Amino acid sequence: MLGRVASLHYTHGLTHQKIADLLGLSRVQVTRLLARALKEGVVEIRVHSDESIFPDLQIALQSTFGLEQAWVSPGFDDHEKNMESLGAVAAQCLMSLLKPDDVVAVGLSATLEHMIPHLPRTKIGATFVPALGSRPGGAVSINPHEIASDLAERLGGSTRHLPAPFVMASEESATMMRNEPDVASTLELARQASMGLYGLGGTQAGSGPLIEAIAPSGELEKLTKKGAVGDISGIYFDRQGGYVPSSIEKRIIGLSLEEILAIPRRVIVAGGLKKLDAIAAASQSGIVTHLVTDQRTAEALLLR
Repeated sequence: MLGRVASLHYTHGLTHQKIADLLGLSRVQVTRLLARALKEGVVEIRVHSDESIFPDLQIALQSTFGLEQAWVSPGFDDHEKNMESLGAVAAQCLMSLLKPDDVVAVGLSATLEHMIPHLPRTKIGATFVPALGSRPGGAVSINPHEIASDLAERLGGSTRHLPAPFVMASEESATMMRNEPDVASTLELARQASMGLYGLGGTQAGSGPLIEAIAPSGELEKLTKKGAVGDISGIYFDRQGGYVPSSIEKRIIGLSLEEILAIPRRVIVAGGLKKLDAIAAASQSGIVTHLVTDQRTAEALLLR
């Protein structure tokens, strides 16, 4: 069967169950077939529908965690393909929520980069503001400014520059940088955002760009002993979503957890079992209002 498949698109109303009915297979068989076909490169999956592919999962997530909305992307074994799938659905989420007068604070996330190619070129006119300094290049690339600029260019909006690194060498230098006029004005605009666009980091190796940045210092071990299970743009929280102080946050150029939580709509794009504790804690505690995750992570969240 795989050899005869050239391409497959999720079109309006085409859910896994409908595909299963068409092929005479079970939903589990369809999911495995699509995952195998995508991995072998004989299938291309694109989402061309405003209708949910996994309505039952999304409703269950919303009900279980008290979310305003949830979006679930098809899940795949291959990490990069899974990220592309997550990015495609995240683009749908953003387009469904975004309004011309929105100010969108863009936080730390490696996943958000995968959303950009799936966005249409249009003229919505929203403002995209980096809510965190940048660390371009090197072993760990953290660049909310670049993502904000790409979003503005793609969607016909505007952006503001945050001329600051992600983390400063000392608390004193971080305080001085936050008081720089251009930095202060951009962070103030981010505090006034109507929407936040963020990822989440976990505490396991490979569960976020911040891990590789702080692991050599021993800070991660201290944080986990304090009960930390994840971070949102460098601000750590525990299983109840409670704030966990860290030494690195005092050197980060960005918003505090209290300031992030003051943003009315907090769209979190995150997936992967290594981030399961972080996603669960953030969802249960209200850090997340709108969640975009992948199928396998969604199912695991509901089994906890």
